[in-house]
Amino acid sequence: MSNSVEDLQMLRLIKAFQKISDQDARRMVVQYVEEQLDKLEAKSRQKRGPPEH
Repeated sequence: MSNSVEDLQMLRLIKAFQKISDQDARRMVVQYVEEQLDKLEAKSRQKRGPPEH
């Protein structure tokens, strides 16, 4: 996917998030994104293996 398409998608997501007025809903969105990031980081750590000292 080109950077311009990704940029437009990111802008759409930001605008959609800004339209959410309910604070609990906003919090749920942020928590979901953080969970997904944690999963991606865990997968990345598994692929690299244990850290070397």
